[in-house]
Amino acid sequence: MRRSPRWWADHFEEVVASLALVVVVAATTWGVITRYVTAQPATWAGEVSTIGFAWVVFFGAVACIKHRMHPAVDVPLGRLPRPLRLALEWTNHFLLLGLFAFMVWFGTRFAIDAWSNPTPVLRAPLTVLYGPVAFTFALMFVRYVQHVLLAPPPRTEVA
Repeated sequence: MRRSPRWWADHFEEVVASLALVVVVAATTWGVITRYVTAQPATWAGEVSTIGFAWVVFFGAVACIKHRMHPAVDVPLGRLPRPLRLALEWTNHFLLLGLFAFMVWFGTRFAIDAWSNPTPVLRAPLTVLYGPVAFTFALMFVRYVQHVLLAPPPRTEVA
């Protein structure tokens, strides 16, 4: 079955996180097999697993933003007067967007600085480990704006 470009755009985070999880499982399995079955353990397996795990975590966090799966404390907000509740909600939105923007900047700087530092075994730039930070926080920014502006959550009043 052929997927449309729209489907790939809508499920990008889940696809990347799933592929990274497959890499983690495969590298870990291969590392265990080579350590206990053969006389020559695969020294690269732990490093590949670490990089894959970082990708799973960051792309999974984007998927959680997209599907609103991060925890929220909304019971106290529901008891506040509507104007105050809306002010606090929009303050929260701006604080989160500010955090995402800061992490894009910080992650970019960190990834650029890590370019000259190689990983211990594969000798790949550490940017492959730190690079997803900036990219995924940019995706979090986009996904959060999509939900705030395009599909606000239903408001429930507490009696």
